[in-house]
Amino acid sequence: MKRRAFSLMELMLVVVIIGVVYAMALSSLKPPEKKELEAFSLLTLPKYLRENFALQDAKIVCFEPCGRCSVLVDGDWQDDEIELFDSSGASSFSIDIEGFAKTSEFAPHDYEDGYKQACFILHKKSNDSIDPIILEENGRFIYYKAAYEKVQSYETLSAIQTAYQKETNIIRTQQ
Repeated sequence: MKRRAFSLMELMLVVVIIGVVYAMALSSLKPPEKKELEAFSLLTLPKYLRENFALQDAKIVCFEPCGRCSVLVDGDWQDDEIELFDSSGASSFSIDIEGFAKTSEFAPHDYEDGYKQACFILHKKSNDSIDPIILEENGRFIYYKAAYEKVQSYETLSAIQTAYQKETNIIRTQQ
């Protein structure tokens, strides 16, 4: 009776296949990085804050000159500074109960070596709600209206006001 064994090539192939499967399994179990700066975009900011800072009070605070931003979580500044947008054409607005936009004014924030003037703040509260705010950046208007609603970009401020008033009228007629 002749005994047959596996060749060295067959054994190496099995070890390589097991290694690849193991690496794929480990990478799928790895938790997402909290500081994925590539994940930042103006349209995904609320989602970024919800996913990375759940049940925490988190703010993205952009300082003058507008565009350079930092993340403030439960009163502690995070390490990284990010550049979200071009500072030359940025301003922010709040929207009142009637749907009219007015220029937002933010209090200075204590940052590193003193107080700095903020030009844009997106605030996600610990219950995951956000303060509605409009960001104008280079001719487009981005409306952050609720934490779980899709962030939308508009061509004019009046288009946001019209959409807001239309939504408000629908809510009023349903009551």
